[in-house]
Amino acid sequence: MDAVTVPTKQARHLASPGRAEITVLAVGGTGESAIDDVRTEVTGMLSHVVAELDERFAARWVGYPASYGPVPARDGISFAESVAIGVERLTAAIAETDGPVALIGYSQGCTVVRRVLGALATGELVAPNVAAAGLVSDPERPRGSDPALAGSGVAGDGPPIPDDFPVQWISHPQDVICNASIDSFVRDIADATALLTLRDLATWAPRALGGYLGDKFQNATRTAFGSQQWRRDVVRLRTAGREILGYLPRVKFRGRDYNLRGSRHVAYATEPLTRLRHEDYQLTGCELLAQWLQVQATFAIRAPRSGADERAGLLSEKYSEAG
Repeated sequence: MDAVTVPTKQARHLASPGRAEITVLAVGGTGESAIDDVRTEVTGMLSHVVAELDERFAARWVGYPASYGPVPARDGISFAESVAIGVERLTAAIAETDGPVALIGYSQGCTVVRRVLGALATGELVAPNVAAAGLVSDPERPRGSDPALAGSGVAGDGPPIPDDFPVQWISHPQDVICNASIDSFVRDIADATALLTLRDLATWAPRALGGYLGDKFQNATRTAFGSQQWRRDVVRLRTAGREILGYLPRVKFRGRDYNLRGSRHVAYATEPLTRLRHEDYQLTGCELLAQWLQVQATFAIRAPRSGADERAGLLSEKYSEAG
């Protein structure tokens, strides 16, 4: 997953943290944050979500490495390690926040949010103030979560979500990160590189090979030797080519535009998503998520249930030590 370059949009209507009814904790995508990021203002893709929210909301950025091996820094930590640190940071932010909390994530940030939701679902984490989640281009979007899309997240279905917990997925039909074809070769790339870091190739290479040989990749049951498989693989290669081109940026060279199908992963703030889904009005993905959050605030989100502590109750030692 390449680093994203999405200009930040300034929020106009948000309340001050002490006066807000709902706090939005935002976790950005690969390259949008860093391990020493102490900013509080939401930046990058998700700034286009919070800029559309009304005065009932306050928003706060959750900094974490946002690294995918050599992206954005050559010697960066692996995606898996980056996500683990993000989970610690987000869990700590939840514990520090009074009142209802909505979690939003973009790309790798969705994986961070999904890990926290998974901990809520299993009971490892108790946080009654977490009231809703919005996910823009979730690499672990479950198949069937959006009837309009045939694929699912490139990294698989991800951890469970608490029963009856409100989640909104925002997904571009041509974004392979959240809508990869079911047997996409790009899934193999995601599986093989989750632990990649150039700091320690000697450890990563055998682990990736072991995952492949041990049938731990998503496509393990869809791959075999034989002429029928080879014929299917020709189609899969063509599909993967289209998916990769959709992810790569559009390019302008000598006055001509190339790869017009590109930049799908960074189109959520600029391109009307509803038009692509044959709806009658035009909103970007970020605007759709902001609209959904405001509906949740009006009809669904309530103050956390009373108790000795209305903040997050952290049962796991792992989470209670996060900071």
